[in-house]
Amino acid sequence: MDGNSAEADIGNGALTLLCDPQGDDGAGAVYRRVIQRLDEAEETIEIHMFVWRNDAISNEIGEAVLRAAERGVKIRIRKDRGAIMYERIEMNRRSFFDSKLTMGARLKLAAIRPTFPDTRVRDDRNASLGEAIRNHPNVTFHWGDHTHTKYYIFDERVMILGSVNIEDRHLEYHDYMVEIACRETIRRFRRRDRGEASFDSGRDLDFLLNHRAETPPRFEIKKQILRSIAEAQHAIYVEMAYIGDPEVSLRLIGATRHGVRVKILFSRAANVGNDINYRVLKKLYEAADIEVCLSDRMLHSKLMLFDWKVAILGSANLSVFSMEKADELDIIVRDRPEFMKALNAEVRRRLDASERIESVKPLRNYSSFLASLQQLHQKLS
Repeated sequence: MDGNSAEADIGNGALTLLCDPQGDDGAGAVYRRVIQRLDEAEETIEIHMFVWRNDAISNEIGEAVLRAAERGVKIRIRKDRGAIMYERIEMNRRSFFDSKLTMGARLKLAAIRPTFPDTRVRDDRNASLGEAIRNHPNVTFHWGDHTHTKYYIFDERVMILGSVNIEDRHLEYHDYMVEIACRETIRRFRRRDRGEASFDSGRDLDFLLNHRAETPPRFEIKKQILRSIAEAQHAIYVEMAYIGDPEVSLRLIGATRHGVRVKILFSRAANVGNDINYRVLKKLYEAADIEVCLSDRMLHSKLMLFDWKVAILGSANLSVFSMEKADELDIIVRDRPEFMKALNAEVRRRLDASERIESVKPLRNYSSFLASLQQLHQKLS
């Protein structure tokens, strides 16, 4: 489904999967739609982002943000500070919004860099566009901590959310974003975000949020995932970048013992954390009748399907970090047949291109040295 299909349905509360199955698997459709919405915005834009690397697509989006600011649109940007570590380790090692690292951050960077594949790309980009945006009088910029959310809101009428960061390499990833074109739904998000409304399982779409800074902290996503696993009658599908939360793993094992078929689509080689992911997958595979499929293309997705009728997707991985330590935003969708049809079709396409493993041998173990470095990485996170 191409991202252009929701335009005529703005007034009807359209929910659109931003994914082009004939092309780039989502990120290209996402970026085109984001730039379109940035250029259409008349009053306000809000952007929450984890990784915003200083590369080609980041500058295209940045130029659209600056154009909006220049024509008087009020823009709020919240950017995660910790993600600078990933921006400085991978690819061109440049952040779109530059910030000096403390001595502690530099030591942490040196400690975890050996755990990442060498993806170095050299260029001569500078941070001038990011600085122009941050210093513009129509832009309010904030750094956040442990803010893993990725979403945009345009004029309080259109919202784009999911798991796509702003960086060129997402053009090569499997991922998901969705567009919500409905003022009432965005008002609902604002109330949920402020804690003024409780989660409503009877809605066909509702928001699930983790807010670590609230008193007490609010962690809704894991609770709903565990509840949905328990409620599944026939099948659970997991397409996830990073896993590892032990309670979720145990619930998935328990579901298989009650006759629920569990299928997991996973990267053959994730960009980071492969040893942790493979150890968890190996334990799941050995403990229960779980079908594991491996994708040669990097999966950055955060998707779970229950009986192929209910979907939870957004920014949250099934990792301890996402489940218990970070701000995250997911949605749960049910009784949206057209959306679920498009989503299930894309899932089938990805599964058809994957390899189902017949033994634990493909879930290779990494050396104890790399494993210890990854454990250090998780502790530092």
